[in-house]
Order: sequence, then structure tokens, then C-alpha cells
Amino acid sequence: MAASDRLNSWKEIARYLNRSVRTVRRWEEQERLPVHRHMHRSLASVFAVRSEIDAWRRRRITTAVTDGLATIATPPRSRSIAVLPFLNLSADDDNAYFAEGLTEELTTTLAKVRTLRVTSRRSSATLRDGAKGARTIARQLGVRYLLEGSVRRTRTHLRISALLIDATSDVILWSETYDGALEDVFTIQERCARSVVAALELRLTAGDAERLAEPAVPSLPAYDCYLRARYEGWRWRRESIDRATCLLQQALEIIGENVRLLTALGLAHLQYREAGVDLSEGPLIEAERCAAKVFALDPGSAAGFQLRGWIQYSRGHIQSAVRDLKRSLAQEPHNADTLLLLCNCYLISGRVKEARPLLARLLKVDPLTPITRCMPAFADLMEGKFSAAIRPYQQMLEMDPANPVARLFYIWVLILNRRSEQARVILAKFPLETLDTIAARVASFLTRAAAGDRLEAQSALTPQIESVAKATDMFPRFLAQGFAWAGMRAAALKWLRTAIDRGFINYPFLARHDPSFKGLRGDPKFKELLAVVRDRWERFAA
Repeated sequence: MAASDRLNSWKEIARYLNRSVRTVRRWEEQERLPVHRHMHRSLASVFAVRSEIDAWRRRRITTAVTDGLATIATPPRSRSIAVLPFLNLSADDDNAYFAEGLTEELTTTLAKVRTLRVTSRRSSATLRDGAKGARTIARQLGVRYLLEGSVRRTRTHLRISALLIDATSDVILWSETYDGALEDVFTIQERCARSVVAALELRLTAGDAERLAEPAVPSLPAYDCYLRARYEGWRWRRESIDRATCLLQQALEIIGENVRLLTALGLAHLQYREAGVDLSEGPLIEAERCAAKVFALDPGSAAGFQLRGWIQYSRGHIQSAVRDLKRSLAQEPHNADTLLLLCNCYLISGRVKEARPLLARLLKVDPLTPITRCMPAFADLMEGKFSAAIRPYQQMLEMDPANPVARLFYIWVLILNRRSEQARVILAKFPLETLDTIAARVASFLTRAAAGDRLEAQSALTPQIESVAKATDMFPRFLAQGFAWAGMRAAALKWLRTAIDRGFINYPFLARHDPSFKGLRGDPKFKELLAVVRDRWERFAA
């Protein structure tokens, strides 16, 4: 066998077949692509023979024809892409944060092109194992194009390989490897994004071009802190959020005030509340300080409006939150976080009609995140379509079984559908390590209250749990419903008032749809509360 007939790595095999490494690995496993491994060497050390590859390819084509497989017509170019998690090929596993960060930065950079729909990092990250083929991945994400690659980092140097795949044909449209010093990462990111735009034949506006050229954190040490902070923040634990805030503060000390760093720090402070770690005023005050500094730097910042929208929502100022979120969305129409929060604000405010088109857009950019998948079902619930919500909330729990909030949501939906026994079964399966969380406590309360067990229900609610529950619109609403089911009117009215003050003003749901308040609708105090809700609902500007 001549040396020229050998393909000496996965990369060479993939190049010869004009496919991605991910695809040829799958073909070896599932379609018997002839790949050989060197004896006494790593399993990753492979080679193939061109003549054998050619023969395999001819057999594959012949089989497809004899099986009567129809040729799939390539649809018109869809302006949609997902950035799959870049592989960390560095010798040090601690560099995983850098590969994760690069994936998110490329996602964010490409999303700046207004004519391109980019799938959120959250959904793309669910497919990180690479076992599925390009077509399957693209179909699940609802996109035509996939960007994938790898990162190899040393103390001083960087190698980034990237390739763009048209998933309809599984053909590589563009690929490139970038070598440089660590300081070149900003230039590499921009070059990679521009190459993707060129390969997709997209036309950049002057604003798009300017946004692509401007690094969000123009300092390698500060950028490294930022990437580490983002990696920590995704873990949603107190110690991780602590580390994230410290890293972001270090980055700010390095380069001074910066919009990206300040918004990230503000959102990190809000994570204390979202994770149920600290529901005091402290995180809100810190986040407000960050937002004020952002607007001092850039009065029109989309990230700033998103941050302030989260703060307003957390304070129960839903009308103000909607105004800020709409201003953010006008600049970044495919931002999954902004879409999710704005949809939630509309739904708790009784504006289901306004939420529906945004929900459709959200599902396109973030189709595989559990909370996103159940949001249309939340809209159905707010319109009294309780049975339609059962399966979506069950799927949310199946997608994220360790999440106590997902289990709480499913139990709540089952109780609304009068399936109390089924709710008890789901309650019994709470993971042991989550039993003391507020979600587990409230779920226990709801299940027992719906069954009429007053004493058992009250035992699930400690003063600490009740104190924490006041910080959101969701938990007070659940508590109000539970006390109403248990026939405890005074407590139900108290918690309903709290939910209203926190921003839940969905008048049609409370007045007509919610079955838990059926026995309260003749109560004068309930009618007084409902009058307040109706006034706020009617004055709410969508």
C-alpha cells in the first residue's frame, strides 16, 4: 500500500469524505465505515485506506438506490444556525471553561447579525455528546446549519478549529484552523464569525459589521475572568455564584467599568435569588448598582435593559419590566432569556394573546430547554385549558428529573386537573437532597392541602419557608391555592394578596378559570381583591 493511499487521522478521513469528524465517527460506528486502529497505540490513533473508503462509499450508494431511498431535495437556504459545544482538546481539563466560553461567545457574536437566527447556548449544550448525526441534531434544534469545532489551549498559545455544516446534505461548507497567541482570541472570534456570515451569503448592515468587530471585553486577563465566571454561574450553587461574582469584580478591576462585565455581575447577583440562595434585598440592590453603571456607559444598552427588566420583575414591577424587556428585544430579537422573561410577564399579567407570538419565537431559538418547552402549556393554563398542560409539564420533569421546581410544577398541574393521587406519587419521588428546598416544601404543602389534610399541609410550611416564599409571584400564588383547597380562607386571601402585590394580575384566570378559588368567589374580601386585580389588569399596557 502506497503512503499516499493512507489517511492518517480522523481529520484526514473527514476531509477526504468532505464531512465532519463527528459524522465519520458515527459512520464507523453505525454504517461500518472501514477505519483501522494502530496496534499498541491509543484508540484515538486511527488510519484509513482511500481505496477501501471508495469501495465502501460505492456500496453505500448502491444500497441506497436498491432500497428505493428518495433523494432529499435541499430546501432554500434557511437563515438559522446552532453553535455546538466546541470540544476541549487541551491537555489540561481545567481549560474546559475556555471551550465553553468560546462556544457562547461565538453564539453571542453571530446573534448580532439580525438576519440570522441563532439557537441559544442552552439548547445546543444538550447535544454536546455528539452521538447523533448532523441531520438529527439540526432537526431537533430547528436549524439548517451547524457550527462545530475544537479548542486546544496552552499557557501561551491557542489553536481553534471550526467547520460549518449544511445539515440537509451533511456537507461541510467551510472549515478553518486558526493558530495564534492567546491574545489573538478576539481576532480569531471575529474572523470565524465573518467566515460563517460569508459562507451563508448574508448581507451585513453597517451596524452588524461594527458589532462583529468590537470585542465585548477587550483584555485577555479580564476576558479570562469573565469566561471563568460564566462557567461557574451555570452551576447555580452558592459557592459557584460566589466565585463568579469575585471573578467579575477582578475583571472590572483590570479594565475598569465595562458593559458586558457589569451586566454579567448584575445577573450573577440576581442568580442568588433565582437559585433560592438569597432572597433578601441585598442582591437586588447590587444588581441595581450594576444597571446604573451600565446606563451611564451606554444609555441604549440592550443588555442593560434586559438586566433592569429582571430587576423590575423581581421587585414585582411588571409593567416597568415589560417596557425594559421590549426595548432590549427590539435590539436583540432572538435573545432567549429576554423572550422567556417577557412571555412570563405577559402571562402573569393576563396578556396571553400578546405572549403567543413571542412563545413561538422562543421555541425556535431555544427548543430543548425544559422551561421553554412548557411555556406554551403555561399559556394554556392561564386560559383554563388544564388538561392540555399535563403532558408538557410531564415532559419538563422527564427532561430535568433532578430539578425540584420541575417536579413542583408537574404536581401543581396534576392538582389543577384534580389528579391528587397521581400528585402524591410524584411527590414521593423527590430526590432526598432536595427535600428541604422551598420547591419540595411547597409541593408537599400543595399535595396535602388539595387532599384536605390541613395539619399535614401546615407542617410542610416553616416560618423560614413562608418568609422566602414572599419574594416571588409564583410561591405566594401556590400557597393561596393550597390554603383555598384546604378551606382556610383567611390564609388563602393573605397569600393571594401577596401574589398580587408581586405582580400576578391575571384577572381572567383568577375570576373564571382557577378551580381552587371556586369556593371563595362569593367572599366579599375576595371580591375586593379581584376588583384591585381587574383595575391593574385593565390599565396594564402590553
